[in-house]
Amino acid sequence: MLDNSSRETSLAAEDEEERVKSDTLHMNGSIIAFPHSCFLWNVKEPKDVTAESLAMVVLCKPAVEFLFIGSNRPLPPRELNKIKREFKPRGIIVEQLDLTNAMGTFNILNGEDRRVAVALIMDPSMGKDKH
Repeated sequence: MLDNSSRETSLAAEDEEERVKSDTLHMNGSIIAFPHSCFLWNVKEPKDVTAESLAMVVLCKPAVEFLFIGSNRPLPPRELNKIKREFKPRGIIVEQLDLTNAMGTFNILNGEDRRVAVALIMDPSMGKDKH
């Protein structure tokens, strides 16, 4: 966990092999980031994303307005729709974007002091396809 209580979290892709840089902390694997903290997330591929796997987003205080799910492969449509339906009554808008756009959108909205979270899926099979 990265706790940046005094600073905003800012994300950047370091390379294409499952690494994300959050300020000066390098994280391998999937993460969930909030305005002032970042957590490792036990999700390996899009089919692993469920409302239950995103429970920490619902528990976040103050509540987030937006959750971006970043993945270079699409989530199963039925599961994504279920997540959107479950989060909507809580006032959380859920959108899926590719990794780069999810990180960029998170950084911009976080820089505007919006209540935002991003869940980034670093799919290990994506790096293996390149070799």
